[in-house]
Amino acid sequence: MTSFGYDILGFGVGGSGTVTLTSTALINSLSNRSNVTTSSFILTNGTLIIPADFWLWASTNNAAALIVDTPNATIENSGNIVGKGGGASLSYGGDAISITASGVTIINNSGAYIAGGGGRGGQGRNGAGGGGAGGGGQDVSGTPTLGSAGARVGGRSIDGAGGGAGGGSGSVTFNSSANGGQGGYILPGSGGAGGGGSGTITAGVYGGSGDSIGQVGNRGGDDAGGPLNSSGGGGGWGAAGGAPGGSVSGGNAGGKGIEANSNSFTLTNNGTIYGSQS
Repeated sequence: MTSFGYDILGFGVGGSGTVTLTSTALINSLSNRSNVTTSSFILTNGTLIIPADFWLWASTNNAAALIVDTPNATIENSGNIVGKGGGASLSYGGDAISITASGVTIINNSGAYIAGGGGRGGQGRNGAGGGGAGGGGQDVSGTPTLGSAGARVGGRSIDGAGGGAGGGSGSVTFNSSANGGQGGYILPGSGGAGGGGSGTITAGVYGGSGDSIGQVGNRGGDDAGGPLNSSGGGGGWGAAGGAPGGSVSGGNAGGKGIEANSNSFTLTNNGTIYGSQS
């Protein structure tokens, strides 16, 4: 069996030796691949390498960016392994790595990142919460903005700004609502600003920077439908979204850096891991 591996029409060819991931089509000139399962590349006792400046990302919150289903596998990461951020379709952040086999070893090298997706900001009276780090607020089928901040959806001053990590939440008015900013793909990244407010407009709040929780929403005035409290900011990498104004809870959970699924594993971390490891 050969000691290198590659994909042919989705069918892996690998071995028990060392395999370095290669890129599919470049995104923003960055080498990348989405939703990798190790058994497509290596056999038992094999080593999978994610090279420097490489992005391994998840296209949905329902599946981790990397699923390690090969017994006694070694994962050596020198790049970025990132979960999907919470947005409109699924509000919680997705995991970066999910381990479903025994005897796994993970080596996270200096300068490398393993980062769960951020949770979406909790919903207030009106106006949307910010999207979580890892592209929260972007269409699941769309191309992620790897290495870039998310967008200000709608482009109005009341719409939350996109973040390098968590997106800002939208403002709230008496008669209209605003969009939350998209989460981004910058590590560690800064949170996007909330939509502006004055007079009868309750301003939105910042998304989380790095691995920080999104800001709690502002408390506003009342109208016939109740308090005009704004939504929370999107969570930074692996962090929860902020709660809506007037509340101490309600932000959506961030994804794990490593989800072990009750499997024991060995970790050597000389880089950065955002999100829990359990």
